[in-house]
Amino acid sequence: MVKKTPLKEIIGTEDELDFLKAIEKFDCQDKDVENFLHKQAIELDRRRKSRTYLFFDEDDSGEIIILGYFTLTMKNLPFRDCVSKTTIKKIDGFFKDVNSTEAVLIGQIGKSFFYKDRLSGKSLLDMAIEVVYASSDLIGGRVVFLECSNNEKIVKFYQDNGFLFLQNSDGGKYLQMIRYL
Repeated sequence: MVKKTPLKEIIGTEDELDFLKAIEKFDCQDKDVENFLHKQAIELDRRRKSRTYLFFDEDDSGEIIILGYFTLTMKNLPFRDCVSKTTIKKIDGFFKDVNSTEAVLIGQIGKSFFYKDRLSGKSLLDMAIEVVYASSDLIGGRVVFLECSNNEKIVKFYQDNGFLFLQNSDGGKYLQMIRYL
């Protein structure tokens, strides 16, 4: 049975070592997503720069296996010249001439290559959006955004889940996509 836990609730507990071992074994098709979990997620969580949520189960021997994860943070979303004034006003809620807005960023999202059939990408994204809505209810916010590679399959996945293309990221390597809350 898939279980969810925020990384912050594991750090400093007696379960931390078991989860650290499971995190080290996490293997993902996207090596940037994999390396983030291995090398940065814990430190960023400790410093309260982001929050990572782990989805896990146990194998037959009782060892924890990480099925997937996502990381959320607040980030400034600057608008490039290609974003229309109408879109900016819809995102901001008041003004059409602002240069940026604060928004929740789904900074990382990934699932295990070896256990990919145990947790769907849609389920993982739905759970991330659920946490975003909960935070929006507490502190406000009008959009959530993410950056993804310009890969037809990935873009279609996010579009099928309510995200819209906003703009290319600075440098053009990634697409920035938003979802209205």
